[in-house]
Amino acid sequence: MSDSPKADLWKAIKNPHSRPWLAVIGEIPATFVAHQAWGASTVAAIGMTVASGALTVATWWGAEGTKPARRIHATITMGLAVTYTTVATFTDPIGAAQLSTLAMGGAVAAASWNVRKAMRVNPEAPTENATAGETGLLVKSLGRAKASLRKTPEIEPNKVIAPYQLAPGEMTNAEVGRRIDSIASELGVSPNAIRIQADPENASQGQIILVPKDMLTDGTPWPGPSCFGGSIAEPVVIGVYEDGAPEQFWFPHCPVTKRNATHFLGSGMNGSGKSEGFKFAIVEALTRRDAIVWGIDPSKGRQTFGPLLPFMDWVALTEAEGNDVIDALSQVITARADALGAAGFKNWTPEAYDKLGMPYMIVWVEEAAKFFRNGTEMEGLVMEARSAGISVIISLQRPSATSMPTDVREQLGGVLCFGVKGSTTAAMALPDDVLDAGARPEAWENRKPGYNYLVAPGIDEERYPMKARTFIPLSDEEIVAALSTAPITDADPVTVNAAGEAYANRAIHTVDDVLTSTDTTPDTRPQETTVMTKADNEAAQRALLEKQADREVEAMVGIDPDDDGYVPDVDPDQEIKPTEGTWTFGQPEPRAQEKTPEEAVAELLAMLDEYRDQELETVGPKEFQPYGKGTRIGRCRAWVSTKLGELADEGVHLEDTPQAGVYKLLYPELAAA
Repeated sequence: MSDSPKADLWKAIKNPHSRPWLAVIGEIPATFVAHQAWGASTVAAIGMTVASGALTVATWWGAEGTKPARRIHATITMGLAVTYTTVATFTDPIGAAQLSTLAMGGAVAAASWNVRKAMRVNPEAPTENATAGETGLLVKSLGRAKASLRKTPEIEPNKVIAPYQLAPGEMTNAEVGRRIDSIASELGVSPNAIRIQADPENASQGQIILVPKDMLTDGTPWPGPSCFGGSIAEPVVIGVYEDGAPEQFWFPHCPVTKRNATHFLGSGMNGSGKSEGFKFAIVEALTRRDAIVWGIDPSKGRQTFGPLLPFMDWVALTEAEGNDVIDALSQVITARADALGAAGFKNWTPEAYDKLGMPYMIVWVEEAAKFFRNGTEMEGLVMEARSAGISVIISLQRPSATSMPTDVREQLGGVLCFGVKGSTTAAMALPDDVLDAGARPEAWENRKPGYNYLVAPGIDEERYPMKARTFIPLSDEEIVAALSTAPITDADPVTVNAAGEAYANRAIHTVDDVLTSTDTTPDTRPQETTVMTKADNEAAQRALLEKQADREVEAMVGIDPDDDGYVPDVDPDQEIKPTEGTWTFGQPEPRAQEKTPEEAVAELLAMLDEYRDQELETVGPKEFQPYGKGTRIGRCRAWVSTKLGELADEGVHLEDTPQAGVYKLLYPELAAA
């Protein structure tokens, strides 16, 4: 059939050069039919005139983005074509003047498009790899012998996808990624505008994704909590990707998708927006019903946590306090893991909170390099914490081997990398394949605060090299307003008891403390000390070492019941006493019924009467521990502290003292007498 006249005619008709001539010939039957239908109608004449003008304007508008010469050529051609159609329709479509005009004008228009088409082809260029030659992409930066485009690039608004084919055995996708700077130079764009997406099924194929315009420049306002009052098992949202999708990740384990619970590394140079970025994750966690947050920052303290202080369960603002938190975590992890295991949970899930009242814990360690340099060990903490329902955020500027043990780094499954100083630091924070795919955090340094790359379980791996930006930072007032109505979540008794004395004596912050810290009026109230002298710090370290040594001794030989320094030997042959009751494995104790506010106040006043009987002069929150559900008062430490302050304001039961958190115990009955 290919040699028949019919086939040759069909081939000639399909040729791109024939299309303009066919359009000219088609004018004759089109105008004839239109003349027969509307030739005598004035309304139709007006309508076709308006339609002709609209179609000409639409051609100009639709050609936006093409070269100016092509846009002008197309608009003029369309204008002439619709003008002839209108005139011929309402005069004589087969008249001599009309047909002569069509023959001469149509021939010129059709021939001009043929010339334009012919001039787009370079006859001196080789025929192989013609597509790559026409675009210029890959030719200079990679070479024709090693790479070529598989098909015409897909062009979307502010996005170009160019599928490529590598010569087998000559080049790999990783090598293409390492040549992104050369490709960007060839195209005249930023290296951050390009990323490489390898084909998972074919190592010799992939695609270059080009986003010429940075859509994150203006930033995105925070839309508010993504799951207010929901579970921490839902994703936390901290910003947006360059394609407008939410930047989100997960902390806990998911039994459905088999996603692991995750620790996070936060990396970024000073001024890159690292602390503000993680602050959105913490705000998200504090608006959930089943999560609590512990925070450590020995360097910037209140500058980092600021308005979050009243809503976090435990905050350490000095290195000594931070060591207390880290030491307590070693006990908390074991206790929580035992409690979860006894209840039949291999990992923390929302059901564990519903059954045991044990919230998920997030521990945010800012400026962690300071602890690592001073010998604080966190290897065991990050290795064991995930199954106990604890995620740790290790945040520091440069995760080098001198600033962070490699054993700790290996346990951090998630990475939130902001702008860094140099490609060497980027290689310390991000996986090799993400860097090969085009991630370039060193291109920003600290010039674009909030820009980041996110790598974590549960996220589509194609998004790993896609840049994102956290929301525009919030003011203190906005954070307090968002968290003031959030669910109040207390630590469970297992966590409280395991955390010990350091947790019981932790500082309690109120909303008034946070908001007045930015007021211009002087604050004459006693403030807690957040800067320790060298002697105080050394004393705290000695006390911590003594506590750890005592704990190890007790674990090996037991507790001295008489406190006389002698632990009696245990006779291994003595008969074991019969048990007094039956214990069933895996059955947790029933959760205590929550007290009403009136019952809690009554218990607090009753305890004040007991302290009067003991002739105490002053009381503070520590006299009312333990806290939480199932205790005598049934309320958290923050509630107790607030209620004591209210009683001191009334001046009947308590009175303020110069020392913050300590109140003089009054005797209202004696005063009345």
